[in-house]
Amino acid sequence: MKPFFRDTWVEIDLDAIRANVQAFRRHLPGQTEIMAVVKADGYGHGSVQVGREALQSGANSLAVAMLDEALVLRKAGITAPILVLGYTPLDSVAQAYEWDIALTAYHAEWVHQAARLVAEQFRQKETPLAIHVKVDTGMGRIGVQTEAELDELVAALHQSPVMQWSGIFTHFACADEEDTAHVRKQHERFQALLEGLRQNGYVLPKVHCCNTAAAMVFPEWGYDSIRLGIGLYGLYPSMYLKQREQIMLTPALTLKTKISHVKTANSPFTVSYGATYQAQAGEQIATLPIGYADGFSRLQSNRGVVLHHGRRVPIVGRVCMDQTMVSVPRGDAEVGDEVVLYGRQGQEEISLDEVASLMGTINYEVSCLLNHRLPRLYVKDGQVVEVAHSISK
Repeated sequence: MKPFFRDTWVEIDLDAIRANVQAFRRHLPGQTEIMAVVKADGYGHGSVQVGREALQSGANSLAVAMLDEALVLRKAGITAPILVLGYTPLDSVAQAYEWDIALTAYHAEWVHQAARLVAEQFRQKETPLAIHVKVDTGMGRIGVQTEAELDELVAALHQSPVMQWSGIFTHFACADEEDTAHVRKQHERFQALLEGLRQNGYVLPKVHCCNTAAAMVFPEWGYDSIRLGIGLYGLYPSMYLKQREQIMLTPALTLKTKISHVKTANSPFTVSYGATYQAQAGEQIATLPIGYADGFSRLQSNRGVVLHHGRRVPIVGRVCMDQTMVSVPRGDAEVGDEVVLYGRQGQEEISLDEVASLMGTINYEVSCLLNHRLPRLYVKDGQVVEVAHSISK
């Protein structure tokens, strides 16, 4: 039986995921590991499938934003190290300990309370909870900022028998920009804080600071690991870095649908809500079964394009919740024709960067918007190897 019933889907090229991991592997120092970031359901690509492929391709560990995302990976059978990069509420720490998931800490008091909460589990398991310390060097989000805060936090970890200080990291705010003054200042601050810890007699655990952008521009800052996020999916952190062509990446995502209805205007008629477009006599209008409820943005109304028979055709009228209309100038559209909304068809391509520019946002958001209503087809060596569709479970 067909695993989904609407002719709209996302294809994820696992060979592209592999190629992107290996591209960074060649770019980095030999001792630097790769932590594949699969938060937000793998930036809309599927965290489990991308995580598995990344690990098989040379990544050493995975990272997510929250504990719920880590549990999805564990329950899917992934046993590699997983780090939660964001905040974990105290009432969730026991779950993290049970499932062997590393957490991020940036308050000594949180460490003291978390240690008390897992003490009973520790007596039975006798393995410590892995903790990575987050340092705020200029992002302004979570993380300790001062040497005093850092010393207090690290001391709390060392004093706790149920905690293991497993990592220390920071995050860069402007690593994707041509002006490197801010990122260099952040790195200098990070180095100074690390040196202060060394001088206080601490042996540093795993050190990581580079996101995709920093890893591209400053591979020598790789330390023990980088956090490979947007680049894992074949997307560049900014147009500046794309144009530099330091690393050639392969986009992994294609968004496809099939025409569900075709009509040719015998006389002018309006299209979609608000009647913002009027089809002219002889114009062919095709309906596509995809809309903003799938994460295909309404901002593309009367502005975006799709690919039909390898040619660009314009979106006309407003994108609806479940349907979108396009004008087919050649009049050769038929029900069942495949249409590409993001990706390549023939010699033409609609990149996520192009769509992001039209929407006034970044490529990260374009892929993350694609939600659970859309089935994911995972392709390897040109063959579909898995279909995932959470709405049909």
